[in-house]
Amino acid sequence: MAKSKIARQSNAVKRVRNSQNVVPLNLTIPYKEVKSNQPKSFDVSHLLHLECDKKKQKISSRTEFIRRFCKKANQYVSNGNSAATVKVAYDSLRSYIAFCDAVDVDPFTESGYLKFAGNDGELRHRIKMYHPSKRLWEYNHGDEIGIKEASAGNQLSAFRSALDWCALPVADWARHHRGFTGQSTPFVGYSEPEEKLLVARLSNVFYALATQLIAAKENNTPLPATLPIVIALGEHEEVVQIPTSLDIKAGGSKKDGTAVNHAAAFNLTMGAAYHLMCFFTSLNDSNVRSISHPVKVHIEERDKTLETVRVSSYKPRANKEVDALLLGETFDVDKRDGVKFIKLLERLSKLYGNTKDGDPLLFTLNNAANVSDSFNLREINKKLVNQLHLLSPNRAGNLPWFKTLFYGYRNQQAITLKKTVNHLGRTVVHKKVEAIAKTGAVQGATNSAYCILSCYTDLPLKNILLPLTYSEKDSDGYITVSFNYRNGLHGCFNVPASDLALIKDIEHYANENADKHPKKYERLLLTRSSRGVPHDWEGISPISGQLMGTWSVEPNHYYLSLQSSRWREMTSNQVYADGGIQAAQSLLGNTLETLDRNYLNGDPRLNNVITSQGIEVLQNINDETNVEQAKAIVAKRRGIPILSHDEAKKMREESIKTNPNGLVCNGQQVIDGKNTQRATNHALGLNLPCTEFDMCHKCQSAKAVNETEAIYKLISLIDALKDTLNMYPDAKSEAHEKIEQFELTLDGASDTVFEEAMSKFNTQGRHPRVSIDHAILTLGRLK
Repeated sequence: MAKSKIARQSNAVKRVRNSQNVVPLNLTIPYKEVKSNQPKSFDVSHLLHLECDKKKQKISSRTEFIRRFCKKANQYVSNGNSAATVKVAYDSLRSYIAFCDAVDVDPFTESGYLKFAGNDGELRHRIKMYHPSKRLWEYNHGDEIGIKEASAGNQLSAFRSALDWCALPVADWARHHRGFTGQSTPFVGYSEPEEKLLVARLSNVFYALATQLIAAKENNTPLPATLPIVIALGEHEEVVQIPTSLDIKAGGSKKDGTAVNHAAAFNLTMGAAYHLMCFFTSLNDSNVRSISHPVKVHIEERDKTLETVRVSSYKPRANKEVDALLLGETFDVDKRDGVKFIKLLERLSKLYGNTKDGDPLLFTLNNAANVSDSFNLREINKKLVNQLHLLSPNRAGNLPWFKTLFYGYRNQQAITLKKTVNHLGRTVVHKKVEAIAKTGAVQGATNSAYCILSCYTDLPLKNILLPLTYSEKDSDGYITVSFNYRNGLHGCFNVPASDLALIKDIEHYANENADKHPKKYERLLLTRSSRGVPHDWEGISPISGQLMGTWSVEPNHYYLSLQSSRWREMTSNQVYADGGIQAAQSLLGNTLETLDRNYLNGDPRLNNVITSQGIEVLQNINDETNVEQAKAIVAKRRGIPILSHDEAKKMREESIKTNPNGLVCNGQQVIDGKNTQRATNHALGLNLPCTEFDMCHKCQSAKAVNETEAIYKLISLIDALKDTLNMYPDAKSEAHEKIEQFELTLDGASDTVFEEAMSKFNTQGRHPRVSIDHAILTLGRLK
């Protein structure tokens, strides 16, 4: 039909889509990886898809929940909180959604929540499968590893926070299941030998490399290919060459072509500086990373030789600033101190990149010699433990696994062992034996043989000549294995008689390899071979941190684990013993709750010894044997002069604690008059301990201790009181009275102790715990 004239003349309405009415679906969150210094924007739109896989079906009903999650996550970081917490919430949400999809239940419903967290849910199943005493190599292929109950509690908390950000009523759902009560495993601080080893070698590599790097930069001279450092191994010394090049091998680069060579001298120096900073400051990982320029050095007015540096950082979760004081006190045999360390680190940092105020003090350089946006401590640690030969005292626990690997490589077989995650999100063991090429088998056998021998001795295993010699079995069931080095030095170690066959098998393997080399070459126990020519490996050990990861040997099971948490735990134990729980709280910047939860008092290994001995004492108590007799029986049986508990008790009793004035008392005030602690106790009918340290000069309970540190503290207080005379003229009489009484108290000190205390005062100035503010407070006045 023909159109009418009106229809032909009318204009069709063109529908225009108004882009302003369309809201883009922006599903991104701030995401901060462990190795990164700054958070990045991360797309989470894959959470909308089945099993969080973009290749699978998209479920539109999830859009609103994920949008709310992203909004809350961005708000959380905008409010000054850590982006690392958002990463934890995201990881928990992703694994939870993947599990619910695998068992065909809606993750954003109560039924999905209870399927995962309920009384018979997935988390309960994973707890049942956990065996704390088993190492990974003790599992079979396909075995579930499980998780600790404390870990389940952490997972529950994280994914409940994530669901709460999705605007779901998780608080109501949580009423339908039990909570998790597992205790978090406390951090284990470094033992005294471990601390000595770590501080000595970390300071050695830092000072040796930092000074050479600074000299090259300031003199505008090119760096050599390697920089030498010397590592002492008992009577032996090993010169280790650290490469200076920032270039990396093929692969591992970002899209822009940049990458970080963590083995480079500069980056290794910064890694050592990180751990020394943990040692000096006891700050958390995030706080150490955020220490920035400028660094200000303060000089004490009284003692011009005493310098201090105060570094500050911020705890977002606690919403408070934390700081640490670095003093000019020695910490190793070379008399280097914290102030010299921080000044040298600042100098190095400014010369190689970060010069502006607010720039991080610690950073790594990429292959373009620019400051990297990441500080991958895990990779740096792998290089440090190998180059510095930081072996764990617990490494002998891996002997069965190293033995299995050695005989496997001898049969030209490799064992692949790793953790994998199945479709339900459960961690399972993947263990596979497969044939390998002869070259790989020889290298694997040499590496595993090295690990076996290193479990028996701390001596270097490079340049050992064949043959080995063996002693007769001693009364304890041990055999001494003796050997000679290329340089003529002699060495030996002991092995149980039951392991003698293993050592002889290693020697037999070494002889097989030596027979393949021309006779003009020396016959070596362990060596690398190339075209029939034996040669040594670089550095002290051929065992890299990467190889330990490939063999699934966990941190601290062969090489020492390097963690800020272990430095803090070590400091907590040391400070608690010296100054009580208040001192530990002050130094670590923790609340009492955090201190109790994560930094338990005492060395766990010593506590275990005390517990073991206590049980043995109880077993020996009967009608004819009392406690003291039972203790004597146990001490004699164990061949020790005194039990650990009694020894610790004796040490505590002998370690007399003084109050802030350097005096000791029983806490019971003996002063006549009104408005005193004694009068208050009498009025209330209580026995409260005295806290009026400004009244010590009048109290009969307060007594001087004939000990250098206590007298040094009292001398410092008297000196501080003298400085207040001109500041508060109206308090002169009171100050003179205190000074006179305290000087009379000093007369009780022996001449030797007094001279030693005065010597410390003259060289070091006032005691660190005594300041002018302390003296002002004793006068009852504030600035």
